[in-house]
Amino acid sequence: MPDPIRFAPTGPDGWLATPDQPLEHAELLKGSPVGLDHAYLAKPGLRSGIWRCGAYTERYEDYPVDEFMVVLEGEVTLTSDDGEGHTFRKGDSFLLPKGFKGTWHQPGPMLKYYVIVG
Repeated sequence: MPDPIRFAPTGPDGWLATPDQPLEHAELLKGSPVGLDHAYLAKPGLRSGIWRCGAYTERYEDYPVDEFMVVLEGEVTLTSDDGEGHTFRKGDSFLLPKGFKGTWHQPGPMLKYYVIVG
């Protein structure tokens, strides 16, 4: 039987000191998404880890997965195509559902835990 997986708010040893790299993004509207992702668990249909990235804004036409997030540092504002905006800050948790249409606006660096299903 597998052991529990401990998540550290600084990532695995040395992770915070590892240089940033370009990250995947949807339709980039502003900025340059550079940061780092570490998956504590990755298997078909499930991925969970820690992610960091600097300021940027992107647009999703159809978010491809269900993703649960816990904001460890920074903030993000998600604005759906119907104009409703939600801002999530340090300590907030939220689920971005598959099929979301709208923008992800991150005004500064952000650090989060995530669980992706799909």
